[in-house]
Amino acid sequence: MTFGIRNLVGIHRLHTGQENYSTPLIFKTYSQWSYWQRKAFDYLIWCHVAHALDFSAALLCWLWIFPITFPQAHEWHIKWVSQVFLYNLACEFIIYSFWHWLTYGRTSPYAQGPLKEKKFNSTNPYDDKKQDHLLREVTFTTLGWLQSAFVQCVFMWLWASGRLPYYYDFWSRPFFSIFILLAVTFWREFHFYWIHRFMHPWWSVKNGLSQGDIGAFLYRHCHSLHHKSRNPGPWSGLSMHPVEHFFYYTCAYFPLLFACHPLHFLYAKFHADIAPIGGHDGFDDPAGGGDFHYLHHAFFECNYGVPLIDFDRLFGTWKDYVRKPSVDAKRED
Repeated sequence: MTFGIRNLVGIHRLHTGQENYSTPLIFKTYSQWSYWQRKAFDYLIWCHVAHALDFSAALLCWLWIFPITFPQAHEWHIKWVSQVFLYNLACEFIIYSFWHWLTYGRTSPYAQGPLKEKKFNSTNPYDDKKQDHLLREVTFTTLGWLQSAFVQCVFMWLWASGRLPYYYDFWSRPFFSIFILLAVTFWREFHFYWIHRFMHPWWSVKNGLSQGDIGAFLYRHCHSLHHKSRNPGPWSGLSMHPVEHFFYYTCAYFPLLFACHPLHFLYAKFHADIAPIGGHDGFDDPAGGGDFHYLHHAFFECNYGVPLIDFDRLFGTWKDYVRKPSVDAKRED
C-alpha cells in the first residue's frame, strides 16, 4: 500500500492527459496475463516491490543511524536516543508531508488537476476547519512515530547490552536472512488483520467487558479515535489512540522469539510506520488505490484486512467498491 515511483509516474501521466497512466513501468503486459500468472507475480514479486519506500527507510537507518548510535546503545543516553528519534521524525514529516502536498495541497498542481476525479469522496476532509481533522491526525500520527522510535531504542539497548541475541552480519546467514526479510511482508498483513479485527466489536458495538466483548470495549475507548477519519487522508493511517499504537507495533516484536538481524526489525517497524499512507489517502489508482480500506472507514463492518492475505473473503466481511458519489457523500459527511 505504500506509494512509490509507480504512483508518482501514474499521477504525472494522469495530470498530463495520458490515457495509459496505469500501465506498469516494466511489466507492461501485466493486464494481459492469465489470472494465475498475475497472482504468482503479485505474491512473489509485487507485494515486496510495493514496499520499496519502507525498506529504503529501514536500510538507510541501518547504514547511517545504526553505526552512529549502536556502539553507545548498551547504556541509555540522551545523545544516541535523540538521534534515533530525530531520524524517525524526519522520516515522518518528509514522507507524510510530501504525499499530503501532492494529493491535497493547495499549491500542488496535481492535487488541483484531474487527480481530484480519482478521490473516493470528493469532499476534502482537511477543508473543514471546525473539525480540525488535520491537527488531530498529525498529532496522533506523531505520537505513533514517537512510540515507534522508543520501541527501536529499546531493541537497540537489548541487543547492545547483550540481553537479547542477534547477529550483525546479514550475509553470514544468507538464506535465513533473505527468507525472514521476505516473510515480513506477509507477517505484517497477517498481524494487521488480527490486531485490527481484535479492536472491533466481536458481537455488537453496544456490548462491553460485561458481555465478554473485548473488541467492543477497545473500539469504544481506543479504536473509535481512528474511525473519526470517516473520509480518510494521508495522515489518517497512524492517527490512533496510543493504546492501539502499542498493539499495532507488536508486529515488530518478533526478535523476542528468535535471533535475527536488526534490519529485519527495522523493515517491519518502518513498514508499519509508512505503509498506512497509501491505504488511507482516499484516492483510487494511480494514487493509493486503497478502495477496500476506504470502504472500511465509510461502512465500518467490512474489509478489516488487506487482500494479500484475504481473511475478509474467508470470513464473509469483504465488500467491493462501487463508485456512487451521492451515496458516498451522504454516508461520510
